[in-house]
Amino acid sequence: MPEMPEVLFTKSAFKIATHCPMQAYYYRNSKGKNLEYENQSAMDEFLKSMAEGGFQVGELAKIYGEVPPENDLEGCYGYDEPLKRTRELFEQENVNIAEAAFRFGDCFVRADVVKKQGNFIDLIEVKAKSWDPKDAFVNTPTRGANAGKRVVNSGIRDYLYDVAFQKWVVENALKNDYPGKTFTVRAYLMMADKSKVNSIPRLNSLFRVKKSVGSDGEKRAYAEVAPEAIEVLKNPHEHVLTPFYVDDECKQIIEGKTAEQADVLGMPFVSFIEEKSKWFVNNEKRYCLLGSKCFKCPFQLSEEGKAKGLKSGYEECWRKVAGFKDEDFEKPLLKELSGTGIKRDDWIRSGIYFIKDITEAVYPRKNDGTGAGWTINERKWVQIDRTNSGCKDPVILKDELRAEMATWKFPLHMIDFETTNSALPYFEKQRPYEQVAFQFSHHVIYENGRIEHKGQFLETRPGYFPNFKFVRELKEQLGAKGSVFRYATHENTILNAIRVQLMESKVKDKDELIEFIESITHRGKKKKDGHYEHEGERDMIDLCEVVKRFYWHPIMKGSNSIKQVLPAVLNSGMYLQEKYGKPIYGSEIKSCNYTPEEPFALITRDEAGGVKNPYKILPQLKEIEDKLIDEIAGQGMDKDELAQYVQNTSDAEMDSDGDTQINNGGLPLVLFRSFQALDPKVDWEKELTAANLTPDALKYKAIREGLLKYCELDTMAMVLVWEYFNNACKE
Repeated sequence: MPEMPEVLFTKSAFKIATHCPMQAYYYRNSKGKNLEYENQSAMDEFLKSMAEGGFQVGELAKIYGEVPPENDLEGCYGYDEPLKRTRELFEQENVNIAEAAFRFGDCFVRADVVKKQGNFIDLIEVKAKSWDPKDAFVNTPTRGANAGKRVVNSGIRDYLYDVAFQKWVVENALKNDYPGKTFTVRAYLMMADKSKVNSIPRLNSLFRVKKSVGSDGEKRAYAEVAPEAIEVLKNPHEHVLTPFYVDDECKQIIEGKTAEQADVLGMPFVSFIEEKSKWFVNNEKRYCLLGSKCFKCPFQLSEEGKAKGLKSGYEECWRKVAGFKDEDFEKPLLKELSGTGIKRDDWIRSGIYFIKDITEAVYPRKNDGTGAGWTINERKWVQIDRTNSGCKDPVILKDELRAEMATWKFPLHMIDFETTNSALPYFEKQRPYEQVAFQFSHHVIYENGRIEHKGQFLETRPGYFPNFKFVRELKEQLGAKGSVFRYATHENTILNAIRVQLMESKVKDKDELIEFIESITHRGKKKKDGHYEHEGERDMIDLCEVVKRFYWHPIMKGSNSIKQVLPAVLNSGMYLQEKYGKPIYGSEIKSCNYTPEEPFALITRDEAGGVKNPYKILPQLKEIEDKLIDEIAGQGMDKDELAQYVQNTSDAEMDSDGDTQINNGGLPLVLFRSFQALDPKVDWEKELTAANLTPDALKYKAIREGLLKYCELDTMAMVLVWEYFNNACKE
């Protein structure tokens, strides 16, 4: 056995290298005793896995794979111990192992589930991703550069490459470790099957995420299997996880026979592994071509990282490859531009990095708009021109916006939803990743200018499917009059998903609820006249689209997120600053969560005179945020790291789709899951009104209050955008 290097090329390193070989170097040097660069991706991956149910999926896969507890090697850390335990278990003729370890050369993998039956090895990689059995893993395009060639579906490519890498390592490791024996390794991807309907009540809650400290001192999250889970899962039921056979596809990838490898890897698959594993193990710096993906590099430096003396891999690459100096990072970069027609990769390859370098030769101006407001091209040129001129004033198309607003009917209803989904459904009769709508907030603006937080909805009781009650309450609150507003597409998508659920249900008022949903939504393709195939007479108005067509402020840069638009309108609207600089919220403006006895000002100023972000200064929100962080930290993440992540995320520029969730989209999803893990036999509504609250009830109450107040702020933000537009159009 060759000497063990300090670091081996693992599944994680391989995945990172397929996206950017230099990031693999930063990854190696961002942890343990090699801590040199800051890595902001760890929390993203943690919350993503929490939200999607990745930890739970892994545990269910072990049960379906019939792995006995003593053969689960998850608690074996490092390289030597798991390799030793795997070899010991492989002495058995037939054995099932979780986290089996294999090493070939500089490569090391831990396989999620391995089932050994004699000389046949089933290698099962488990993912929380959903997949439809009707979809192909590998396609043959009929046009383009790869016409007639085999190409891995881009939506599954990372996962297939992952299991192909493992298959290659395992096959070669077995040849080395067992000379004279011939093993057949068959590759599977176990994923959430879109065609399956869950038949187990509260399936997701059978697995509860916890945290532990391993023998190596590292903090880790894991899914604890509920005591009743094994018995429940012994009963006949529909398996929502399916092991998809992908061995043929993996063989094609390993043999370099899929055409996308030239573009994605720059070389055949095995050559890529051999080269990049050598770089990784030898800790070699190999800078690569810059692209638009570099703007999302996770190795960027926060203030906390800077204070710790860490480095920025992001800045290092731009300095070395593009010759950036300190002042260049302060200039408006191409990352502030996105959307249709923006060819950032082409521009970067030609040496264009800054907005000031965008000319009509590379991005032609177009005057082909037929509707009111800017086209995408026109709005991008407003941003380019204003950015280059240094003008700090907003741009608003008052006449056209005024005409648009004249079509809106009072009372105006502002709504925002909080929803979740998971690979393992929360409820019976749900498919993987089927939507659960558990909360909304509702502000109303009356024709006389009066504003109130009219209502809200929050259903978090364990085991209680909220969707139909959600729609009933929304229907009741919206009534039959007035225009309804959403911010971006989320609310329309969710209501259409619930419409399908209603059509498949047997609830008595399904027809009435479907009719209501159809009256305020649209579905189908968009026609040439700008309307959709099916469009309700009261179809919700997308306030985000209104912003895109009629308004731009330098603060927003290339983002249209409500979290970016709100500071823009507050800083440019003196009317709003004067009105909301007074403590009127909760008194003059009625609120469901803030009392008249303790009204407060929505607007306060920082030392430079700018308007502070309302999400960070409102009374009680910091205390509530701490409780939310405590709850999630208790499920597997370091509290200080999580608090810093929430701060970084809430301060960071959001992308342009306009999603509105608690600071970060993963948090409400994780919190809903924690509610579902509570004892369903307890009457929680009664518990919350008891004279002496239990510890669980106190936590439950505090987190509910946090969710209610944050969601209220999202719809109030929409009100403030409307107020700014309304006042500006009067000037």
